[in-house]
Amino acid sequence: MPFTHLSDLLGKSVRKKGLSSQVEAAMILELFQQKAKELFDASLLPSMRPLYVKDRVLTIAVLSPVLAQEIKLHEPAIIEYINAKAGGKAVEHIRFLS
Repeated sequence: MPFTHLSDLLGKSVRKKGLSSQVEAAMILELFQQKAKELFDASLLPSMRPLYVKDRVLTIAVLSPVLAQEIKLHEPAIIEYINAKAGGKAVEHIRFLS
């Protein structure tokens, strides 16, 4: 009996249950955190948290407008990184809540 890769089984069951959009959104939030670790000092990371993705807009909670501006300066690089890893145009814009 041939073995089926776990990734194939998970992909099928995720699509069957209609969870693919939630899984993609969770992946995008994780990709933001990975890129933030590259771009920002570790002391700033607790002050920013990706919240959700809706209509290709990534919403991030920040503790200060200064931090939002810092992230805004890196927005093109962040979006490029996320889209390269997620495939396609997963994110087009970043929005901030403070």
